Amino acid sequence: MNRTQVQSQHRQIKEQQINRADRVCAPEFLDRYVRPHMKAAAASAPDGGQWTTQVIQLDGSGAATVKIQLGGGPPVFAKLFPFEDGPAVHAKLQALRNAGLGAGSPFQAVEPLAWYGDEKVLLCQGAAGRALSEMFNDDAELTEGCARAGAWLAHLHGVNLQIGAQHSLLVTGELTSLAKRLAKVVADHPGYTDVALGMLERLDDLTHDTVDGILAQSHGQYRPIHVFLAEDTVTVIDLDRSAPADPSRDVAEFLHRLRHGVYLATGGISRADQPCNAFLAAYREVAGFERLRNLQFHWARYLFHSLNREVKGGDGDWRNGGNAIFRHYRDEFNRVVDGRAGA
Repeated sequence: MNRTQVQSQHRQIKEQQINRADRVCAPEFLDRYVRPHMKAAAASAPDGGQWTTQVIQLDGSGAATVKIQLGGGPPVFAKLFPFEDGPAVHAKLQALRNAGLGAGSPFQAVEPLAWYGDEKVLLCQGAAGRALSEMFNDDAELTEGCARAGAWLAHLHGVNLQIGAQHSLLVTGELTSLAKRLAKVVADHPGYTDVALGMLERLDDLTHDTVDGILAQSHGQYRPIHVFLAEDTVTVIDLDRSAPADPSRDVAEFLHRLRHGVYLATGGISRADQPCNAFLAAYREVAGFERLRNLQFHWARYLFHSLNREVKGGDGDWRNGGNAIFRHYRDEFNRVVDGRAGA
C-alpha cells in the first residue's frame, strides 16, 4: 500500500468514526447501552436526567472517545474501536484490575463497565480526580502529583502479569518510525541534514549501552494527561497499548511529555526539574535502578523524534542557531545525552 492509499484509508476510517460517534451521542444509543450503568445519576436527576455528550478524541488514527454524562452526574466514556482490538483491550483492563490495580487499591487502572461487541464500543467509568496535566502551573502540586505518578508506574511494572504481545527493545525503540519521519524531513529540508546526522550519531552512541531482555507490563502511552489524582487514589486511563515491554520507555515518555508540557504552560523548563526528580525518586524507591538501564536512549530518541516533527511541520527552524522551539528540543536532547537528566 503506497502513501496515497494509506492516506485515503485514514480518511475513510475517520469518516466512519464520525458517523459512529454521531450514533453513540443519540438518545436511542444512550438509553439502550449507557443508562443501565448510570442508575445513581438517573435516580437523583429529575425525569431521569438529561444526556450530555462530548466527542473528545476523533483523529482517525485509533479509537474515538465520547464523554457521556447524565443529569450532571459522574461521566462515563465510550471508546469506539474501528478495528477488532476492542475485546482484547477490555480483557486487558479486567486483568490489570484483578492483578492489583482495581477497587480498594491506591493505584488503579480505569474501570471497564461493558464491552458491546455488536457496536464495537467499550464503556469505561470516568477516573476520579484531576488530570496531572492540569497542574503544570502549580509547582508544589505538580511535584507531589509526579511522585504519585511515579509510584503508580512502578506498581504497574511490578505486577505479576504478562498480557498483550511482547515488545522487544527494537520495537520499543521505534527506530523505523524515527527513520521514516527523518527521511521525510531531510527530503523537504536538505539543509537540516548535517544537524540531524550529528544528533543521530549521538543517539547511535547510546545504543551501545542498551540492554536487551528487560521486560515489565508497560502502559504504552504513559503521559500526564492519562494520570488522574484523587485524595486517596491514582487512576490511569488509556491502557490500550499495555504489553510486556522495556519499562524505560514508559518512564521516558512521561518525562518527555511532562517537561514539554511545563515548557508550553509556563514558558520555562527549569520548573520541571523538581517534578521530574520526584517522579524518578518515587519510581526507583519501588522498582529500583536496574529496570531503567535503557532510559537515556529512550528519552533521547523521544526528543529527537519530536524535534523532527517540529522541523517537518515548519515550527522548528534550525538555521542560525535555531528558533525557540528548536533550541528547547536541542537543549533537552543534549541534557539527556550528556547525562545531566538523571537518566
